[in-house]
Amino acid sequence: MTKSFNLADRPWIPVTDGSKSELVGLRQLFVSAAEIHDLVLPVPPAASGLWRILYAITARVTGLDVLRGAQWKERQEQVLDQGGFALDDVDAYFAKYWDRFDLFDSDRPWMQDPRLTVECPKSSGVNKLVFDRPAGNTQVWFGHHTDAKAVALTPGEAAWYLIAQLYYGASGRCSSREVAGQKFANSNAGPLRGAMSYHPLGENLFESLVVGVPPGASGQDEGPDLCPWERDELPDPLGVPWSVSWPCGALTSRARHAVLLVPDAAGEAVTDAYVTWAWRLPSAAAADPYVVRRQNKEGGWYQLPADGSRALWRDVDALLGGASEVQRHRPDIMAAAADLCLDGRVRAYGFDQDGQAKDRQWFTAVTPPILNWLRERDPGTADGVAVLTRVAESVGRRLGVVLRQAWREVANVNDREGPWARAGEAYYWTRAEAVFWDHVRDGRFTEGGRAFARLGHEAIDHAADSDAGSPRMVRAVQTAHRLLSTPSTKGSPT
Repeated sequence: MTKSFNLADRPWIPVTDGSKSELVGLRQLFVSAAEIHDLVLPVPPAASGLWRILYAITARVTGLDVLRGAQWKERQEQVLDQGGFALDDVDAYFAKYWDRFDLFDSDRPWMQDPRLTVECPKSSGVNKLVFDRPAGNTQVWFGHHTDAKAVALTPGEAAWYLIAQLYYGASGRCSSREVAGQKFANSNAGPLRGAMSYHPLGENLFESLVVGVPPGASGQDEGPDLCPWERDELPDPLGVPWSVSWPCGALTSRARHAVLLVPDAAGEAVTDAYVTWAWRLPSAAAADPYVVRRQNKEGGWYQLPADGSRALWRDVDALLGGASEVQRHRPDIMAAAADLCLDGRVRAYGFDQDGQAKDRQWFTAVTPPILNWLRERDPGTADGVAVLTRVAESVGRRLGVVLRQAWREVANVNDREGPWARAGEAYYWTRAEAVFWDHVRDGRFTEGGRAFARLGHEAIDHAADSDAGSPRMVRAVQTAHRLLSTPSTKGSPT
């Protein structure tokens, strides 16, 4: 029996029209994009990667992939005015590459390398493919799965985790792979490993996709711009990685892992998988258009890491581009959104991971409508948000310092964190978001310092409240209040 699961027409992508959810294939997603409200894929790293794949296809079916500068901008506005993708253009694209979207094709399975069955002495197991399952001797996360009795995936679910591995896969040890007599069992991290990803949203999926296509920038590679499924040849694992061309190469061709799904005999489930290295040589540097980049002390740039304990509002200033003391670069896609004068929201995807095998937490969040506050449209609000954020962060940092010091005074020790700092910081940060948005909505940017300072003093009292009121504790708490009110660094509250 021929095993086939063509992602172009088989339902596998969860979407919603605002009232109910359903699964659609890639072609139907583009045909009905104007009627679809949003993607609702429940695996954030897969959703983050899928958006990039959809942006690349959007560039193809609209012709944005071959334009630059003023022509690109004019074409983007024309497409938005259409209100939906042209059916003939969608059908022409999927007809051209129809066979390349088959998840189980024996010669060119979508986004996979069929040679792994020969080049890898053994498979990795389906649990290795799924981020929230333990594999081998790794820790249990969301469920108790074992390699001895692995639970199969539906083809659609397997496609989700295939995408997640290609964008967020771990560095370090992997299944061994031998190519031309050279055998290795380690891989580099995926291009989005541990990073935050930000995506402007329109009124429907069609607008979100068109707005999300990144415009060309100077210095981007001018060579052949192809997605992996559009190439006639398989990659040379020992050769030079594919060029990071614009826009499709940059969005879809930066994976550092090679993956192959193994279906059951009927092609109705994925029961095994290979996950190994894809390239030995480093790929060319490329700035992802959906990440915030920060500058380190040496002058190098790095992607803003995901932190499962950090709320999205704390990075809104980085999206708007207001004046900041931190050296950073907002996502390039925000400048493109500013040109279109949208009044929309921004979705964030995060996967809190280290560089290697530890996956802590994934999450997603959506801002209120903030795109009309971008610095190009409302510099006053963008700068005001930056001021509020800076003050909130200053109080939060200072709060932790003074509560640790106060606990050491009470406990009469020099090397203990104690419970106060964690309790006080939890109290402060869970309430600081409401303070932030209240002041942003009212435009009371200069009053934020006093409001956050009051919240910091409340947090001190909350953290110490459960302890007995000994003279030593009372003095320590009074000292904590005094130090919180002392301006020790630029931007601290008074």
